Amino acid sequence: MIALLGRPDPATTQAIQFARGILEGSATAFYEVDGNLTLNRFVLSSNVPPSFHDQYLAGMNRLDPLHPRSASNRPIARLSVALSQCATQEAATYRAFAGQCGVADMIEFFFRRNDRIVAGMSVLWAPGCAIPDGSMHIAEKIHDYLEFNLTSRLSPSADEPPRYGLTSREMEVVELLCCGRTNREIGECLSIGLATVKTHLIHIFEKLGVETRSAVVALMSRPH
Repeated sequence: MIALLGRPDPATTQAIQFARGILEGSATAFYEVDGNLTLNRFVLSSNVPPSFHDQYLAGMNRLDPLHPRSASNRPIARLSVALSQCATQEAATYRAFAGQCGVADMIEFFFRRNDRIVAGMSVLWAPGCAIPDGSMHIAEKIHDYLEFNLTSRLSPSADEPPRYGLTSREMEVVELLCCGRTNREIGECLSIGLATVKTHLIHIFEKLGVETRSAVVALMSRPH
């Protein structure tokens, strides 16, 4: 069950649930990250401890060793490892806070676009839960899949240049195409006619220098 603070589409929800399932997590928290590295538009599974999220937003985020500001170039990080490597009062306070809120450990995913973190996701485990052997290895394996599926649906920030000269409407068409939607489904999602969808696709193919839908998907899945 997903409690929506933001409004993700079904494909986004599916990707989040996939990560939680394969890592056997107790809960997940997906969020967007703005240019100031502020977290917003949270999508929380129903098992996220309310006290954890509320206190995190109220100020504990400043002590979070897995906050995007600490990510450097890492795609993933694990709370227990980060805390063990940081023998400070702040780390001890955060460890106590997580434990009191029923969070035994977590893995954090950092998702980038144009080399900037634009979103992230926490997979949490409650006390007593069995954390899979090789969980970090599993997380590394699924990171790129999650990054593509979760960031391709985010609206570009105002300071982000358009990709390949595509307009915002053309990017919306591309994102739906990459989700496997047919021309008719794209038109229904965007409330435009089938002929308009085909016109957008002609322009997209010309700008990207490709001839097929699969080539569009392959090109757009490359690192930004």
